[in-house]
Amino acid sequence: MADDLSFTEVRNAVIAALERASDTLKRLPMPRDGMPAPERSAWPLLPDDPADSHGAGTPRVSRTPPRASAISDLDRILPWLIALDVGDRRLVWARAAGLSWPRLAREFGISAGRIRYRWNNAIDQVVTAAVHDALVTGVADGLHRRPCQTTRLAR
Repeated sequence: MADDLSFTEVRNAVIAALERASDTLKRLPMPRDGMPAPERSAWPLLPDDPADSHGAGTPRVSRTPPRASAISDLDRILPWLIALDVGDRRLVWARAAGLSWPRLAREFGISAGRIRYRWNNAIDQVVTAAVHDALVTGVADGLHRRPCQTTRLAR
């Protein structure tokens, strides 16, 4: 199956997988202040604005939590980014999260053409890591099986 895909198709599949992983990470539950429970104090959260204390503030949009398979895919995809340096890792993840080229150029302080060039090189490294991962772990064979089925087949 993987032999039939061109490099462009594999590259597009990896980009789509990164975008799904970014969406999954956004939908994971996170405390209001962004800190895990043991790190917070026992004091209650106090509103910064008196209007917030009466519920007049902006409502929080509740997101559907990701499915277990999406979290498993996220866990499989994140190691692909380890080969990149910190700047390229931030660039790839920010683009997967949906940031535009002009905004990325402003954030990184370089031209939009240069940011695309860096992103393309980084994506090629991620594709190499993804193909290596698929060849070593055999993920391509078990893509359409549920996790419990792949573990039974491995026994």
